[in-house]
Amino acid sequence: MIQVDSSVPRKNITREKRPFGWVELLFVLGLLLYLATRFIALDKFPIYFFSDEAIQTELAGKLIENGFKDASGQIPVYFENGGQYNLSLSVWLQALVAPFERSIWLTRGISALITVIFPLTLGLALRDFFKIKYWWFAPFVVSVIPAWFLHSRTAFETALGTALFCVFLYFYLRYRMQDRDFLPIALLFGALTFYAYAPLQMVVVLCGFFMLIVDWNYHFKDKKMPWLGVITLLVLALPYVLFRIRHPESLGQHFSILQSYWAGNASFFSKLGEFFKRYLKGLDPRYWFLPNQTDLIRHQMKGMAHFPRLLSPFIALGIIKALTKLKNPALRLAIIALLVAPSGAALADVAITRNLVTVVPLAMLACLGLDAQLNWLANKPKKALVPVLLVILALVASTVFMTHTAITKAPTWYQDYGLYGMQWGGKELSAEIKSFQAEHPEKKIIVSPTWANNTDAILSFFLGDPLPVEVNSINDWTFSLRELDKNMVFVMPPEEFSNAKSSGKFTDFEVIHSLNWPNGETGFYFLTLRYVDNVQEIFDREAIVRAQPEDTIIRLFDQDVLVSHSLLDIGHISNAFDGDSNTLIRGLEANPLSIKLVFEKPIEMRGLRLLIGLPPSVLIAEIKVAGDGQTLHSGTQSIGFEKNDWLETYFAGSYMVEELKISLRENTSNPQPHIHIWEIEIIE
Repeated sequence: MIQVDSSVPRKNITREKRPFGWVELLFVLGLLLYLATRFIALDKFPIYFFSDEAIQTELAGKLIENGFKDASGQIPVYFENGGQYNLSLSVWLQALVAPFERSIWLTRGISALITVIFPLTLGLALRDFFKIKYWWFAPFVVSVIPAWFLHSRTAFETALGTALFCVFLYFYLRYRMQDRDFLPIALLFGALTFYAYAPLQMVVVLCGFFMLIVDWNYHFKDKKMPWLGVITLLVLALPYVLFRIRHPESLGQHFSILQSYWAGNASFFSKLGEFFKRYLKGLDPRYWFLPNQTDLIRHQMKGMAHFPRLLSPFIALGIIKALTKLKNPALRLAIIALLVAPSGAALADVAITRNLVTVVPLAMLACLGLDAQLNWLANKPKKALVPVLLVILALVASTVFMTHTAITKAPTWYQDYGLYGMQWGGKELSAEIKSFQAEHPEKKIIVSPTWANNTDAILSFFLGDPLPVEVNSINDWTFSLRELDKNMVFVMPPEEFSNAKSSGKFTDFEVIHSLNWPNGETGFYFLTLRYVDNVQEIFDREAIVRAQPEDTIIRLFDQDVLVSHSLLDIGHISNAFDGDSNTLIRGLEANPLSIKLVFEKPIEMRGLRLLIGLPPSVLIAEIKVAGDGQTLHSGTQSIGFEKNDWLETYFAGSYMVEELKISLRENTSNPQPHIHIWEIEIIE
């Protein structure tokens, strides 16, 4: 059982005056090393500029334009990105640079600058509360962590959240070991961490819970502290509560987009077991100290582990020291932070972006272990000066080497530059487009979106809003007959170029410009083309083939049900019957979208309802009654919804049905609509 130190520090402590000596100078030099290795060639590494970075500056600009309010006139707590509300504090941070000309330097730079609070507060915590001699190692240790090096040079919100988590721990220790008046500040930084990055919500809540339990006596020794803490928490939580009231569906959508097992239909205990399985993966030493193949390549430093392997023995020493002195509040907090850090990532799946916060307790424990080892050497006949110098030289040399390697070698570390790889080309392609447009102002440029996530946001960042180009894929011209003339210039990656040539629908390909990937191969083609003369015949033959329904078997009403349906381009037909309103099916082109179900055992039904999208729609249901074989029809229509809603139709009574046909037509002028259905429910 953990023994809790309930000693109460006095409010007015005579603080030790610390002259600025060589130790403080080394600490400052370490911080300068950290900042230098964050900012050198910041626009060149990472070699991509990701949509999640670009969208924050985009949203910050719109936030300023709208007077810091959203479309409903409210001050926004969260901002939408990719169909989910997962951006918050980072957008407000980008508002500081949004008024200036957009650049990778500014977007990444403001984030990189803020991350210096991680080594700063870690060092101060090691000095003031852990009371270790070599506290000034902190910035040197933090600088050399590969996973942190990569992500602290991006504008990803995970880096901001991780840095704020360290500040949260620092001010909690100031509250716990120095002055109770720091409680509101500690809670403030806990809340900022909570709002900064969605996976850190679980981390902060669990960390706060364990802090409450293990320091219970301390919290309630001064009777005004609990009330002050509760009031502060209520104020800080109010924006989150109001957001959840306004957007109750957002949490489920977030889990669904992440494909989290929590959004599935498994039992609670099964989900809990999956949580602990993934949680343990987040603490697995092999994940941290060996290069892995599980994280996306754009989140890896090739050939390097996420955390320096040579520091692993010192982390082990730090853990041993902390476990043997759990009465010490600072050491106890280091263990708590380590144990809760992977919890947020475990809600979906462990990835370094979601699990990056674990570098905070790992760095803390590494510094404790280094200090313990160097203090042990100091008691030997030969003093520890030489080992200290060797450690610092090793850390500095490793940091400089890692920085140089990343900047010079990273462009060719990985050869996949497309959607599932590095997503390279935002800055470079935009520069080529600007140059091409200046030379050919009469050309209409159509840029493929298939090489990166949310290409619109990336191009808008560099080219401005509204976009001076059309973002579309040649696949649309391949699928159906569309206007195509010689002034249309398609910009596409090699795979699309190859598919267009092999489709048999185009001729007269003329490559008028190209952009190479960093490995020297052609990454983007600027080309013109035209349809073959008999293209209409080809499209007609394909339309006949696509009109044929697709058959599949799904499990429904405790039986295997044969389902025949129009072709889909998103989702499996079972998504419409899984009881999850976050999954969907989307018709490829059929209007109406038809679904036929044949039941081995007749089911009882009196009506039907569909969760559909916004356009005006007509729903027709046809049933074949078991036994007498009579066919009954029912139908209804919507004039259009403001948001996804249920469209219902009922029969005159309740019937035992052996066959059900569903027809949903979009009642608009769109010649080829993609009809969406989120859920189909049979009303018994």
